[in-house]
Amino acid sequence: MKPERDNRYVKWGLTAFLVIFASILLVVIFTNLPGFFNVMDSLGRILSPLIYGIVFAFLMNPLVRFAEKRLLPLLSKKKKKKPDSARRLSRGLSIVFALIFAILIVYAFFSMLLPQLYDSIKGIVKSAPTYYASIEKWVQNILENNPDIRTYADTALQKAYDYINNWVNTSLLSDMQKILTTLTTSIVAVIKTIANLLIGLVASVYILWSKDSFQSQAKKMVVAIFHPGAADHLMWIGRETNKIFNDFVIGKIIDSAIIGVLCYLGMLILKLPYPALVATIVGVTNVIPFFGPIIGAVPSALLILLVNPLQSFYFIIFVIILQQIDGNVIGPKILGNTVGISGFWVLISITLATSLFGFTGMILGVPVFAVIYLLISDAVSSALRRKQRTTVTADYHDIQSVADLEKQEAEAEAPPEPAGKTP
Repeated sequence: MKPERDNRYVKWGLTAFLVIFASILLVVIFTNLPGFFNVMDSLGRILSPLIYGIVFAFLMNPLVRFAEKRLLPLLSKKKKKKPDSARRLSRGLSIVFALIFAILIVYAFFSMLLPQLYDSIKGIVKSAPTYYASIEKWVQNILENNPDIRTYADTALQKAYDYINNWVNTSLLSDMQKILTTLTTSIVAVIKTIANLLIGLVASVYILWSKDSFQSQAKKMVVAIFHPGAADHLMWIGRETNKIFNDFVIGKIIDSAIIGVLCYLGMLILKLPYPALVATIVGVTNVIPFFGPIIGAVPSALLILLVNPLQSFYFIIFVIILQQIDGNVIGPKILGNTVGISGFWVLISITLATSLFGFTGMILGVPVFAVIYLLISDAVSSALRRKQRTTVTADYHDIQSVADLEKQEAEAEAPPEPAGKTP
């Protein structure tokens, strides 16, 4: 009896400690919210190589599983007496295959893209004088026909000239130092980012090699700390979280790659300018849910507008059609209902995550919010089951009070009246 009593006291003490710690943490966060986000930002920069490694491992894991599923049976037959050796060899070969495949995909992408981008940028630079002459002629026509606007424009130009002249004579040297400092900082940041990416690539290999051990250790801790029902529930939440992220991220990448290719082919057929550059912009921004098509279409349309306004109009119509095909045909086929939340919550999650975490939040806000939605929904359903209430959302549509729900449940549980003749 004594060990059980001591164990109960330990659990109570641990629970009290966690509650007090969480309360203090929440008070610190909400009393100094900017400081908390600064700390999180600093921590994110420190852990960026590990974060890159986790992301690379996450993206390459489907390739590793694909190769391992086919290599392990073959190697197990050849090494029947050494199953552990066969498992390690299949894991190593699968990781090498995933790395080579990923490197080849990236190489093929850039080897095809860079020449097209070079030609596109070269064409823009070559046509720059024409663009400038057209804009200048358009401005001159407006100024000649509107003397008042010309007066305002002359005044604005004179102010701009005075400002530039004053800046050159007074602040140029100090600003040059600031520019050089910013440039140096940017170069150092780029070098650090490349180094972090390389470290992350190495870390991803270690993560992929030891993923089974990490998973087993996590399950071991869960089973050791929680009772069987809670442990099973936590492992189910872990599986669902992995499924949401895996299906969403991998599916969105495949979907965006298809949209990029279709955009490139469509622009070639319609003979629109800069097909590779525009298709890359549209494909990459399509990774962003909801706002991605708009973000990609606006700069692309402006770029084509410099060449031919009518072609820019054709491009806008083409992108609208392409995004409708993606939203109604391609996207549902690839993604399905992977996140399990409505369009309203998708919009809310992207807005909040973007304001808090920038571009990263814009991309990962939806699956993260889907996991939070899953946890809240699961907690609500568990509470309803403990009260022996229905968990079907539609059953709560017409009720005005809990008594209505009880009456509704009683009617549903009542046995049907026997069929027979009415008196």
